[in-house]
Amino acid sequence: MEKILAGMNPASASYWAGLHALSLAKRIDAQVCFLYVSKSGSTGNPSRWTDREAASDFRARVDHLVEQAREEGISVQYYVSEGNYEGELVRFVHDKKITILVLGAPDGHGTGIARFGNFVDRIRHRVDCRIEVVHEKAFTGNPKRKEKIDVAHVSTHRRQ
Repeated sequence: MEKILAGMNPASASYWAGLHALSLAKRIDAQVCFLYVSKSGSTGNPSRWTDREAASDFRARVDHLVEQAREEGISVQYYVSEGNYEGELVRFVHDKKITILVLGAPDGHGTGIARFGNFVDRIRHRVDCRIEVVHEKAFTGNPKRKEKIDVAHVSTHRRQ
């Protein structure tokens, strides 16, 4: 059975990555894992509390997605990890034998997109699974659905 990982951060693109992962799982009968990675730090560090609040707030935002997916028969697990996002993502892909990694691209242009591109390049050389990058874009068709997502597949051939 396919296992899809939605690498989640509290950014809007991550929400779309989660939606795409659930939609894909429904079509191909796969399991979905949501991974939220918080920054590592000591327990007494005040910024650590902010990170916990962000994780809790994010969990509340995706809980309805998880509930709806489970009602539709999709197997969904939610994981919270602590540490470096890139390292934890790679470790999780290997540990859980993930076959598809779904990542949300940041909004906008410039340095954020360039950094994200570099991040995807580093990841694809360290994992042995398909990577899908989800971009949010405006949708001008149906007024009931104001937005849709655009997905780009990333080559995982290590020598490219």
